Amino acid sequence: MRSILDVPPQTAGRDALVAMLNAATRGACRALEHAETLPPSTYVSDEFFALEVEKIFKPGWVCVGHVSQVPEAGDYFTLDLFDEMLVIVRGRDSVIRTLSGICTHHWAPLVEGKGNIKLFSCPFHKWGFDLTGKLLGAPLMDKVEFHQNDCDLPGFSTEVVDGFIYANLSGDAPSLAPQLADLSAQLAKFKLDELIVVGEYSYDCKSNWKIMVETFMECYHHIAAHPETFEASFPARLSYIEDGHPAWTYGVSPARETVRDEDILIGTPLLSDDLTTFDRRCFQLFLVYPFHMINIWPDRVYWFRSQPVAANRTMVQTYVLARPKARDMPGYEAFMEKEMQFVDKVNLEDFAVKKILPLMRCSNLEQKQVPPAPAA
Repeated sequence: MRSILDVPPQTAGRDALVAMLNAATRGACRALEHAETLPPSTYVSDEFFALEVEKIFKPGWVCVGHVSQVPEAGDYFTLDLFDEMLVIVRGRDSVIRTLSGICTHHWAPLVEGKGNIKLFSCPFHKWGFDLTGKLLGAPLMDKVEFHQNDCDLPGFSTEVVDGFIYANLSGDAPSLAPQLADLSAQLAKFKLDELIVVGEYSYDCKSNWKIMVETFMECYHHIAAHPETFEASFPARLSYIEDGHPAWTYGVSPARETVRDEDILIGTPLLSDDLTTFDRRCFQLFLVYPFHMINIWPDRVYWFRSQPVAANRTMVQTYVLARPKARDMPGYEAFMEKEMQFVDKVNLEDFAVKKILPLMRCSNLEQKQVPPAPAA
């Protein structure tokens, strides 16, 4: 079983890692109705987290943003991801790229935060790069033997699928779009690529990234964690999750029959005129593996950009997307303020529960031995 993630022979705790992988594999092969959580150690082990970074996150595709965050040429935002300082920028050719945000000279950060820029100019020695990462010039570069073409900013594979920007840090991942073709067909009616960010919150969560994903995809916790915000209108007993998609999964939380249609909406325009009665009477949960979470309601979308930092820490950025004409509606600022208060309340309810889960580190569960795989 160790070939699954090719555990190095000299890795500290190698036997424990192999046991975790074996147990996780056995669980993953079960039918959905027999699913169970992974071994507790996989949520708290620093070594297991390091394996996830090297064998899952870096070789795979990670959602880094939405096209509405870089609508114009020169628009950019930065992101620290798995020890890489990235800048996502829209070029003069309208192509969105993911570049290293570090100068190739003395490794100073080129920009921070977000903004619009004509070119990247290093604040240390004023090396200049265009929006594709090409080195344009450097002071006194004609005074030394200098191979300018060797000093461009490294770029990372980037794809835009359904309005979301994905990056691959290894540079050799198979194209993502074909893997999400069925998902794209299901999402087409919502026109996600035409939406804009109308609100956002940032959270520093003291829990493992897998806890974030698992909590997002199941509505069973509505009963205890969200008795007023969700359970009253979207009861856990009505929710369900589909199975069988290799690159993504899908869940639904229907509203009670007694809930009025208008009580599901916040006042922004519907995402589409083509929404069915089903679309108007539920919220739909989509997870693109490993941790891109999309929550679609009839008139808005929540999406979550996760940044796993350590086995016990995950940075989460929550965004609300809506149709652009929402901003022109009377009372827009008032109902968006109310909506963002609701978003924060729900997230804090979730995070309050997640604070309980890291206590596994203080219990006997972390020390629980994973039984070895049966002999072949």
